[in-house]
Amino acid sequence: MGNSIWKKNIRQLENDKIDEKNIDVLIIGGGLSGISTAFELRNSNLNICLIESNNIGSGATSLTTGKVTYLQNTIYTDLEKVHNFDISKKYLESQLYASKILKDNIKKYNINCDYIQNDSYIFSYKQEDKYKIDGEYNILKKMNIKSQIVNKLPIQFPCNYALKVSDTAVFNPVKYINSLIDIIKNKVKIYEHVRALKLTKENGYYIVNTTSGNIKAKYVVVSTQYPFFVIPGLIPFKTHIEKSHVVASKIPKTKTFNAISIGKQTYSIRYYNDKEPYIIFAGESYKMSNHIDYEQRQKELEIKFKELFNLNPEYRWSIHDITSNDLLPIIGEVSDNLIVSTAFNKWGMTNSILSGKIISDIILKNDNKYISLFNPKRKITIKRTINFVVDTFSAGKIFLLTKLNKNKSFYNDKVKFVNIGGKSYGIYIDNKKNKHIVRNLCPHMKCSLVFNFMDKTWDCPCHGSRYDIDGNVIKGPSSFDIKVDNKNNIN
Repeated sequence: MGNSIWKKNIRQLENDKIDEKNIDVLIIGGGLSGISTAFELRNSNLNICLIESNNIGSGATSLTTGKVTYLQNTIYTDLEKVHNFDISKKYLESQLYASKILKDNIKKYNINCDYIQNDSYIFSYKQEDKYKIDGEYNILKKMNIKSQIVNKLPIQFPCNYALKVSDTAVFNPVKYINSLIDIIKNKVKIYEHVRALKLTKENGYYIVNTTSGNIKAKYVVVSTQYPFFVIPGLIPFKTHIEKSHVVASKIPKTKTFNAISIGKQTYSIRYYNDKEPYIIFAGESYKMSNHIDYEQRQKELEIKFKELFNLNPEYRWSIHDITSNDLLPIIGEVSDNLIVSTAFNKWGMTNSILSGKIISDIILKNDNKYISLFNPKRKITIKRTINFVVDTFSAGKIFLLTKLNKNKSFYNDKVKFVNIGGKSYGIYIDNKKNKHIVRNLCPHMKCSLVFNFMDKTWDCPCHGSRYDIDGNVIKGPSSFDIKVDNKNNIN
């Protein structure tokens, strides 16, 4: 959702009816992860079908900031604390590997996606956070990665200490996806506006019920940012969701760097040149279990944008990021031949590309040293168990919050809730005084919903599902609408 700077590059594909419903590999989700998987499998002689509930590239991929960097906040010191040095180093190697795949594809296929190599920074603007920068510098040094401590960014921005690395990049992810589609379109069947509803298994095959009928597949790959099912995998209990806000505006000239601050409140900066130069600024990141006043957080980011750059946003949007309790993405089999890719922990560009390679190697029975690293069934350590308990408590807290106190102080008289016959309904009153009534219950895991004034949507604060004002599902993991057929007795 939102007026993302990348959305103007989304294109409408010709959408034929699904003519082949007995296939080898069904990929659910047409973002960078799903398209990358199809790309890696395109020459395998397998019968491959990809379905997307909206337009290709219109989901999480179109809401990212488009950074391709291995300098990801303080991920390496954090991973060493939760796991060990070897796991941390292996994750670094995976990010470098993914970056190389992207760079090689762009060069080999002459892809125009505004790819620009630049430097990456992590920085602190609080004196007490300097030791975190030093920690990341020291661990990168042990990994033989060249980095540099500096005292400022290439622009005037609050910063007292920073770490700089080279050989990173930025790009337009939707343009990249469009080019991959052109490469695979004669080898992979792609269908837009087809939503997966239910998954069952019969005689070694999966039957996926969709809005265009049933599809039978030997392998099912779920690359929908968040799986639409709970079992198997129990992904909701291994992850939490963070929400961030983004703005962009034209500027006189771009800079060749990207940066992200460390600490409790992070700010992200990158530049983009699309005939005219832009700055993309993100921040106000928070666990959805801690804040549900989304419009206020967006306003706070815009105030900061004005204060720091003297700019008003021309684009504004928000993004949900799935974060695992052990800080590693979840990529691999949750059951025989059922594969998921999720929990990219805010670094979806490298990890989406990486997931395409890992998943294709799982299906083709190829060796890949990262399969075990991101295996959804990986061993639970004591430190991971602590994080699991924290995330489960957090999810339970927001579930109870939505049940006990729906009429938040930030709601105005355009939104109200009523309970009729033991069922809760949400009502949004538009500018023409028309009432839009929905069932105030997310079909995914029965959380109550929050009205998002910024996007005029009903949002699930537990797991990120979103619905329009009339109850049509526009983002999963929910696969079902919350529309109300008989509205006569609801006021």
